[in-house]
Amino acid sequence: MKPLPTKFLTVIAVLLIAVQLITACVPAATPTPIQAPTEAPTLSPTQEPYEMPMPVPAEAADKINPLVFQQAVRKLWEDHITWTRVYIIGALAGLPEADIAAQRLLQNQTDIGNAIKPFYGDGAGDQLTSLLNDHILIAADLLAAAKSGDTTKFEDANQRWYDNANQIAAFLSAANPENWPSSDMQSMMKSHLDLTLEEATARLNEDWAGDVAAYDKIHDEILQMADMLADGIVKQFPDKFASQEASQQEIGLTLAMNKLWEDHITWTRVYIMSVTSELPDADTAAQRLLQNQADIGNAIKPFYGEQAGEQLTSLLNDHILTAADLLAAAKSGDNAKFEDASARWYDNANQIAVFLSAANRDHWLLIDMQSMMKLHLDLTLEEATARLNGDWSGDIAAYDKIHDEILQMAGMLSEGIVTQFPQQFK
Repeated sequence: MKPLPTKFLTVIAVLLIAVQLITACVPAATPTPIQAPTEAPTLSPTQEPYEMPMPVPAEAADKINPLVFQQAVRKLWEDHITWTRVYIIGALAGLPEADIAAQRLLQNQTDIGNAIKPFYGDGAGDQLTSLLNDHILIAADLLAAAKSGDTTKFEDANQRWYDNANQIAAFLSAANPENWPSSDMQSMMKSHLDLTLEEATARLNEDWAGDVAAYDKIHDEILQMADMLADGIVKQFPDKFASQEASQQEIGLTLAMNKLWEDHITWTRVYIMSVTSELPDADTAAQRLLQNQADIGNAIKPFYGEQAGEQLTSLLNDHILTAADLLAAAKSGDNAKFEDASARWYDNANQIAVFLSAANRDHWLLIDMQSMMKLHLDLTLEEATARLNGDWSGDIAAYDKIHDEILQMAGMLSEGIVTQFPQQFK
C-alpha cells in the first residue's frame, strides 16, 4: 500500500492520542429496536461540551512518538472537515440540528488552539482559536448569503473569509518560519477555502456527484495540511519527540488504513443523515459508501491476495446493505423487519470477524475481532437511534465515540499486517 501524499505537509500541533487495541470480548446480541420520534424533533437547550484529552508534556512522560503525533493532528483536522460538512448539510437543508453541529464545529477550533499550547504557549493557542472561530463564523455568513441569493452579502463575507485565511497563514508562518513558509501557508489556506466553497456550491446546485467529489478532495487536502504542521512542529521542537522508529512503509500503511476507515464512518454518517432527514442525495451517498468497501478490500490484496480482497469487500457490502435495511425498518417503525435486519447485521459482523481472524490468526484473535466488530455496530446503532429520536447532542457524542473506535480498529488492523509481514515493512 502506498503512503498517502504529503506534498505540503500541513497544519497544527495536536493532542497526543494513543492508538489502542480493543481486547475485551462482548458476546453478540440483538440490539434494542430504535424508537422513531413521536413528534417533531426539537433542539436541546444546551449541549454538553465535548472534551478532548489534553496533550502530555514531554517532560512528564516519555518523548512523543512522531507517528502517534501525526495521527493525532490528522484526527483534529478530520474532525474539522467532518463537522464542517455536517453543518453545511444541516444549514442548507434547514435541519434542526444545524445549530448543535455549529457548536461542535466551534469546539473543534478550541481543540486545535489547545493543541499548540504545549509548543507555542497559551496566548498563541488562544489567538489561533480566535482566528479559526472567525473562519467558521464568516463561513456561516457566506453560506447564509449564498442560500438566500444575496450577492452583496455573499461578496462581503467571501472577502472577509479569504482575508481571515491570510491572517491564519501569517500567524502560522510567524510561529514557525523555517518550516511553515508564508507562501506555503497561504497556498494551503486558499486551497482549503476554495474546496470548501466548491463543496457548498455543489450542494446548493444539487450536484450530488460533485458534492461527493469535492469532499474527497477536501479530505486529501486536509491530510496534507495536517501533515505539514505536524512535520513542522517535530522539526522545530526535536527535543520533545522520540526518534521515528516506524519505516516509511509502516507509516504509509498506518495512515492509509486510518483514512479508509474514517471514510467509512464519514459516509455512513452522511447516509444516515440523508435517509433519516429524507434528503435527495441518499442514493449518491450510498454509492460512495459502497465504493469505500471496495477500497478496503483492495487495500488488503497486496498481502492476502485478490480473492481475499474480493471476499472482504463482499462481506462489507453486506454490512452496508443490511444496515440500510435496518435503518429503513427503524424509520418506518416495522419491528419485525427491524429484528430480522438486526440479526442479519450482527451475524454479518461475526462473519467479518471470522474472516479477519482466519487471515491472521496470530495477531487478529477471533475474540478481539468479534469485540471490535460488535462495538462498531453498537456505536453506529447508537448514532442512528439518537438521530431518529431527535437527540442531537447524543448524536454528536455517538459519532465522537465512533471516530475514536474506528481509529482503534484501523490501528489494530494495520499493526496486525505489519507484524504478520515484517519483511515488507523494513
